[in-house]
Amino acid sequence: MKSGVKGCCLRLLLLWCLAPACQAVTLFTYRPGETASDVRTAFTTALLELALEKTRPQYGDFQLVSAPAMNTARALAELKKGSQPNFMLKMSYDPKLEASGLLRSKLDVDLDIIGYRACFTRTSLLPSLAQVHNLTQLQQFSHGQGSGWVDSQILAANGFKVVTVGQYESLFRMVATGRFDLFCRGINELQGEWQAHRQLAGLAVEPSLLLYYPLPRFFYANPRDAAGLQRVEEGVRLALADGSLQHLWLSHYGPSVTFAQPAQRRLFRLHNPLLPPDLLPAEQPRFDPLLGDFITPQPPPRLP
Repeated sequence: MKSGVKGCCLRLLLLWCLAPACQAVTLFTYRPGETASDVRTAFTTALLELALEKTRPQYGDFQLVSAPAMNTARALAELKKGSQPNFMLKMSYDPKLEASGLLRSKLDVDLDIIGYRACFTRTSLLPSLAQVHNLTQLQQFSHGQGSGWVDSQILAANGFKVVTVGQYESLFRMVATGRFDLFCRGINELQGEWQAHRQLAGLAVEPSLLLYYPLPRFFYANPRDAAGLQRVEEGVRLALADGSLQHLWLSHYGPSVTFAQPAQRRLFRLHNPLLPPDLLPAEQPRFDPLLGDFITPQPPPRLP
């Protein structure tokens, strides 16, 4: 009798350990801000958590842990080394990343908003910038960008002089003191960065110009973490389908887009020479700040 009870208990234990509650917790790593005031990664971290929650029934439990604070160049180096488990690094598209062996997700998780750029400048330059009405005039002003940011290549290809800087926080001080003329940011980043740096003497938000260049942003992963990247991609698609990604996007990015007042600005369209044709899938949604709404491609009509 005792042996029968023991066998039954063992079978129950085995069944319990086949359930998700007994499966190993999968570690995922996110990149934090470079400093305490750097809020750029907040949406990305929240999106990772949302995608992992959406896929919990299929893939089991997870733990989301922070990598050390680091700039973009170092984050890429760590990603290539595979030093962090399932390190999901959101980056603007750059063919060099895939050429180096990194894996890329398929969807632009920022929904195209980062390509709409408003600029920090110095107060004394505001009158001159207010007189800019064409690209030739705009090209007379220099730009600051972070080391390893693909924007530097895009701006240079469009005829701008670009100064690259290793430390993110230094860019605000340098534009305020005239080391370069413009430090342009995604309009989804503008409000938080202004609130964090508005005490800098001479720093100003330029109110009349809006740059746009296509700048899709994807999750990149080390090849050893292909399964983790697939899980995140599936979770992103589920969140898009049920609208929870759009809700999260609006809660993080909506106030800054409103703050930037994109419809009140003069739009300058630049080209991104790094983008291949058909990079994004046909179902890729985007947010149009001039319309103030999400644009979702319509499926092709059914043939009769």
